[in-house]
Amino acid sequence: MPLTDLPDHVSPFAFVPGTPEYDGGAHLFRAPATPEVVLRPRTTEEVAAAVRVCVSAGLRIQVRSGGHGSAPCPDGALIDLSGLDGVTVTGSTAEIGVGAVWADVAAALAPHGLVVTSGDTGSVGVGGLVLGGGIGWLVRTHGLTIDSLRGIELVTAAGQIRMVDAQEDPELFWALRGGGGNFGVVTRLWIEAAPAPDLVRVELGYEPSATRSLMEAWWQVMAQAPDTVNSTLAVMPDISPQFPAGGLVDLVLEGTVGEAREVVAPLLAVDGLRSERIEPCRYADLLGPTPPEDIPVTFVGGNRLLPELTSEALDRLAALAAGDAPTMLMLRGLGGAFGRVGGEETAFAHRDARVLAVANALLPADAPEEVIAAAREAQAGVFGHGTGIYGNFSLDRGPEVTAAMYPPATLERLRTVKARVDPDGIFAAAHALY
Repeated sequence: MPLTDLPDHVSPFAFVPGTPEYDGGAHLFRAPATPEVVLRPRTTEEVAAAVRVCVSAGLRIQVRSGGHGSAPCPDGALIDLSGLDGVTVTGSTAEIGVGAVWADVAAALAPHGLVVTSGDTGSVGVGGLVLGGGIGWLVRTHGLTIDSLRGIELVTAAGQIRMVDAQEDPELFWALRGGGGNFGVVTRLWIEAAPAPDLVRVELGYEPSATRSLMEAWWQVMAQAPDTVNSTLAVMPDISPQFPAGGLVDLVLEGTVGEAREVVAPLLAVDGLRSERIEPCRYADLLGPTPPEDIPVTFVGGNRLLPELTSEALDRLAALAAGDAPTMLMLRGLGGAFGRVGGEETAFAHRDARVLAVANALLPADAPEEVIAAAREAQAGVFGHGTGIYGNFSLDRGPEVTAAMYPPATLERLRTVKARVDPDGIFAAAHALY
């Protein structure tokens, strides 16, 4: 079917290159997008119509929810779901259109005194984060976002609208919780929210010289912290006046300012502490601003899920931070509720991890291959300690990445579900099930 001859019921939301609507839908975060057509439906029924038209035209489908979108889209059709962004709350259940961003969700939950584990920034899209698992604020308290997921509305490769939950096709429900966008177009989610606690936020800044001792103290705190403590540690290189070099601890816990000071006492004792803020906060205030897209660098790195931070791993991380290539490090505490879900209960299987470690070298946009290879070799020592990759934080694609995201038995089970619900491979997910 020529794209110039689209059916009347689809043409109002189908856009070709050269139109503002195409450019808006195809704008992805640090990823090229040149699809043959961008479809921007506003209802689930329009999504189903879009899928049927794409199948008839022989176009593979890539989906973008309401957020960044970071998987390259070289051709085929891109379905932009940003128009499906409604959020309603009934009792403790949030019904969320996948085109919403987490700031929308936090705003809708706040009047009801509720929270869910969500993305780190308000601009992160709901759909992509949830389908990849959902590591975010309160992950140690309430687990991954998928652990609170109760139901999914899905448009299949046949253009049919289905409800999927633990009773209705439990195997597909299992796959959708961590298996990404491989199985259809998810349009709505039902998530069980939790009562909003009294939160205290701790923000601590450190000199670059403190990096090794800071990471050790951070791990000392997180290794014994109760589930009510959640934290991220970042180590930044000297890239701009806006982002001075050094360490940044962002920690939130349920309780009082006095209790927070007791928890972070080892961090306050680290030499090189240069800034300190400890104060009550609202959950919505945890969601930070959108990261800048126009930093003219090539990100080289990735992430690994680690069962612990050994002394050797800390030494290697500190060496990366002090190395020739400017490198941004991030450590996120896991464990707690995250680890009390069995590895076979969802497609996100690496539940024994207690730390997510991220390392990205910030190289010039025209960095030669030998410089990129040297950065990857330096990171290999850290990543060799890991048990898996968190796909939502991986800009790399390919069979080796997918194989690291899932244990062999999990990957085979996902492929079996994919063969059943999308036998012709219509849906091109960010991390395909090779």
